[in-house]
Amino acid sequence: MKKVVVACDSFKGCLTSREIAETIAEVIRETDPTIAVEAVPVADGGEGTVEALVAACDRPVQWVSCLVDAPLRQLPPVEAHYAIDADGTTAYMEMAQASGLTLIPIDRRDIMQASSLGTGQMILDAVNRGCNHIVMGLGGSATCDGAMGILAALGVEFLDAFGHLLYPCAQSVGLVHEIDLQGIPDDVLNTQFTLVTDVNNPLCGPRGAARVFAPQKGASPQQVEQLDHALNSYARFVSDKATQPGAGAAGGVAAGMTAFLPHCAIEPGAAFILKKAQLASRIADADLVITGEGRIDGSTAMGKTPQVVAHLARQCGVPVVAVGGAAAPDVDAVALGFDRIITITPPDTPLAEALQPDVARANLQRAITQLIPNLHYSE
Repeated sequence: MKKVVVACDSFKGCLTSREIAETIAEVIRETDPTIAVEAVPVADGGEGTVEALVAACDRPVQWVSCLVDAPLRQLPPVEAHYAIDADGTTAYMEMAQASGLTLIPIDRRDIMQASSLGTGQMILDAVNRGCNHIVMGLGGSATCDGAMGILAALGVEFLDAFGHLLYPCAQSVGLVHEIDLQGIPDDVLNTQFTLVTDVNNPLCGPRGAARVFAPQKGASPQQVEQLDHALNSYARFVSDKATQPGAGAAGGVAAGMTAFLPHCAIEPGAAFILKKAQLASRIADADLVITGEGRIDGSTAMGKTPQVVAHLARQCGVPVVAVGGAAAPDVDAVALGFDRIITITPPDTPLAEALQPDVARANLQRAITQLIPNLHYSE
């Protein structure tokens, strides 16, 4: 019996990793019942991270929620959801649940005032429930505050040159003159933090949090310059943590948290999650791997999930097919480690239509149905 492993990242804003894996698996089983299929939800620190980590747990988790501050003070509180493992000691969460860009209406986005405070409150809620390990995906944030909001919720005080307490947001980053860590509870100081991200950017500079990611969060060119200048000033407090790979993730959250929390580390998202899912051992006896993401392009080669999946498959001598909603015209399948790339969206389909979940699911089903008879398996 042939075995196919399906491990796709989400099609952002459209279908989750689990929905994609289950849809592909269902089509394969219906088209050829002789094929054994393993559907493995995966992610890289962005959307779907908690879902993938929960799927990797060998025992049921507890889903909990808490009311936290929205990314903007003018907005009502947000109900953030996260999961706690069966032992009650590890919490799996996504920053986007509490401080995500999608929580702010497009016409009200203000990166200078956006704060990660709600994420800190979500973390504190987990610690108060007895968790001593926080695994957090950093993708999808609305902020560029260097973790000031998170740290403020955990007891840190940020003071300006006059000794005044600063509200933790991007507008305040360049005004920090003194940082008081005495208010951090022992339970927080003893907590292990694993920050999962798919980026390796430093805190500031040409590849830093402001210049690369702030425009995606609504920053104007002038605000980008202001933010990068502020993060350069803030860098003196976080020392060498400013230049570590991934420091610029989530608007500098990774830099701030690793600098001031003693048991905090950054993990490359795809590799971390695929290890948790034991994907290497699942692929070892497979005849084919199907991976993919919403758009396959040059950025796929920058450590994103499909490339890491392909690398694992190559190590086992298993062929790999990549499935995407779309692909860049100049994308090179072989260079990315794939035997083949297929796109599911018919040409000239408006983007708004292509992103509708029902449309995307139907397109995916059709593409996989056409793919099955032409599959090439490992010998």
